[in-house]
Amino acid sequence: MLGRHVLALEVIAGQNLVVPSNRTPAGHYVLVSTSYGQWNTAIKAAMADCSVSWNETLTIRGSPLMFPVWLLPFFSSSSKEIRLEIRASFECGQMLGRGELVGTVETTLEQLLAHDGQSVSFLAVDNQCISLKLKAWRKKVPYYDADSTMQCKIGLETDAARDAYTLFWRSNLHEHFHSAIEGFQAVLDQCPHGHAHRAAALSNLAHAILCGFAKTMENDIDRAIHLFRSALTLRPRGHIEHPLSILDLCHALCKRHSHKKDHSDLREAADLYRSILPLCVEGSHLHQVVFDTNGIPYVIEQCNTLPSDPSDESISLRRIVLELCPPRHPHRAYSLNKLAGDLYARFERDGNKDHFYEAVHLSREALAVCRADDDQLSILPGVLSDTLGHRFNHHGDPSDLYERIALDIHLEALDLRSSASSQRGITSPEQGQQSSPSPLPSPPLPLLPQASMSKQTRPLERNVVIFGDSGSGKSSVINAIAQTQLAKTSSSATGCTFAYQRHRVEISGQTFVLFDTAGLNEGTAGTVPAAKADENLKSLLHELMSPRSDGIGLLVYCVRSTRARRALIRNYNIFYSAICRKKVPIVVVVTGLENEPDMESWWGANEKEFKSRGMHFEDHACVTTLQKHSGISDVFTRRIEESSETLRNLVVKNCSDWVVDDSWFKQSFAAVRNMISDSGNSERSLPSTLIICDPSRNEEVEIAHCIRGTLKPYFVRIGGDNYQVHRVPALDSSSSNTERRPEGDLLIYYARTDELSAARQKFYAFCTAYRGNVVPVVVVVKGLDDRQAAHQWVEKHIMYDGAGRLFSTFAPAEELGYDSLKQQAERELQDLIRQACLIRSERKVRGKQKRLARTRTRLRGKPDILASL
Repeated sequence: MLGRHVLALEVIAGQNLVVPSNRTPAGHYVLVSTSYGQWNTAIKAAMADCSVSWNETLTIRGSPLMFPVWLLPFFSSSSKEIRLEIRASFECGQMLGRGELVGTVETTLEQLLAHDGQSVSFLAVDNQCISLKLKAWRKKVPYYDADSTMQCKIGLETDAARDAYTLFWRSNLHEHFHSAIEGFQAVLDQCPHGHAHRAAALSNLAHAILCGFAKTMENDIDRAIHLFRSALTLRPRGHIEHPLSILDLCHALCKRHSHKKDHSDLREAADLYRSILPLCVEGSHLHQVVFDTNGIPYVIEQCNTLPSDPSDESISLRRIVLELCPPRHPHRAYSLNKLAGDLYARFERDGNKDHFYEAVHLSREALAVCRADDDQLSILPGVLSDTLGHRFNHHGDPSDLYERIALDIHLEALDLRSSASSQRGITSPEQGQQSSPSPLPSPPLPLLPQASMSKQTRPLERNVVIFGDSGSGKSSVINAIAQTQLAKTSSSATGCTFAYQRHRVEISGQTFVLFDTAGLNEGTAGTVPAAKADENLKSLLHELMSPRSDGIGLLVYCVRSTRARRALIRNYNIFYSAICRKKVPIVVVVTGLENEPDMESWWGANEKEFKSRGMHFEDHACVTTLQKHSGISDVFTRRIEESSETLRNLVVKNCSDWVVDDSWFKQSFAAVRNMISDSGNSERSLPSTLIICDPSRNEEVEIAHCIRGTLKPYFVRIGGDNYQVHRVPALDSSSSNTERRPEGDLLIYYARTDELSAARQKFYAFCTAYRGNVVPVVVVVKGLDDRQAAHQWVEKHIMYDGAGRLFSTFAPAEELGYDSLKQQAERELQDLIRQACLIRSERKVRGKQKRLARTRTRLRGKPDILASL
């Protein structure tokens, strides 16, 4: 009886898969053809070395496989032939056509089965540089896989046009070019708006037109760019082929700029390349193409040849170019200097000092990153020399004059070296000439000020400032990054950091200095007095501003997972906006996630909470900062190790080189001082007032035997913050509105699910009496075990028109609530209290600032009174 045997063919990998037409593919696949059908692998993206790994097994059927192997020689040669075509696909999903043929491997069943399941490499018959690694064996299956489906009409027409396009690329014959254009145009005509293949048809025709333009066919490159734009519109951000469409448009814009020198093409290409960089996986073929000579390097070099221009458009372009030149990029120094020149020209035009200070900072950074043997070293000091001379003329700071003199002497020394070399006829080693055996001594470089000398002789140490609330795990994060116990940690909620501390660590051969800062919320309840915490902050600024400092490279904001909803935006604004002027990357580290099923999923569920408060981050890390010990489980040990690596990679990936400037920080000091005094004092001056109403609870208590009464306002501590609490009785519509009632920062109202008839009336009376339209209100629904259910109950039974900011949560019934559920409810309520009071505090600060501004406006012309404010 014949068996149902098939050939299991594993397509492992391919090497040197270069596309003949030089078009960048979305990926490659292998098409297997026999006289019994066709099968194909999935489309896989190529790496930078033009290799592809499939590691996919195909099930190939055929009549010879139904018989024992020793009978194979009796079958005809055609029935045993196997043809494998390696094809480049220009679509990641559903393909239009079969793509472009890269190479063909021809073999037989005997050749494959002779290796008995061992992997073997086959060379392509049409290109001996291409190889395909395969593994094959015979196996029995209960049923056969169906053949691949046949191509549609436009797919066949696309293949014919693509074959003509490839022939034209190789031969430059006009008839092949016209056949390709006509074929691609015919396919596009069959793909109207809304057709699944319209974007692919647009790209194919645009590539053919661009190819003709490159080969001087006098083609309309404007039309090609229009087609590429249309394709990009159909593949917006998030589409799997969006990066490839951006790359196609960039290449066309650069090609048109090289012929027409239209600077608008250059600006658009630079902006598009900036958008594609985060989408390119390092080491991929796409990444290599982006950084090819005709890609980003062309845009950088051409932009850096543009003349100095103080316009917003030019400065914006310079900033984009700088983003395309990461640290250690060969063109970074020159790009920094070009941006500094535009900013200085803008300062001369408008007189904005911010542009001047930034120009000084960028010029210094350009000199710091420029290599000693760089040809541009003699050009870079020019802008810095001019800006220093200007500042000395206006402010008279001798250090500016000393630094400018040193730069001028340095330039003269470089000129003398160049002159001496030209007089002696010295050439580079590449030109085959050797230097003179007794060269003239080069003049020594001048002695720069001590600060400059120290920065040039010692290795760069990038500073990472770690900040956050007390108890958020800042010290534990430092220990996890260092992979040793450097910083003192504590389990108490008040924190243990007394003053900022410097911890030097090495990661991947780079040196970083981690600053453990005092929590700005560490008031008198913590180990840091409020005044001392502010003093520590100012001392930190001086440290980062000192001549021996390398500025700030990264801000790390630490929050605990249980506190994320009440994370103070004040800390974020002080460090990111006031101190660093939004010039330094900022990342967030969420700690305390060791009990989460998936630590990373926490960010997906809570990211919007940060964005709603205006806090945006370059990157994030969801970690645990537990310490290893002998009794800890393997699960926690693995999470601790993963968290350490995640934190180290976070620092290396996001750290920048931002060298601070004295004048820059003089402006930052004022902003920080105002922020601390305005919002800080208002937060810490008086505790927030909570007004709690629980109609189901008797507010009278037994003070002594046979003596009952109500407690006066009392103070409680929730999550490290003090609150004044007023418990008030339930009100009805007949209650008097003339009696004096306390004013609260937050109202808390308890409702029962079994009391529906008068729920809305009681809640309305409570809110009316205690300004519920102005003050945030938290409604706690008793008898539920889910916050979402509580929210729906509130909307249905007690919500009314005119209510203010309303929050809702739940409280399980006493007889049904488990301890874990009760703890969850308590945490939910504490988080809501903190969040709502923070909103109220921010509103009060803004209101105070507005009233003060109005008062100052009214008192203009009365300097004595204004001074007292």
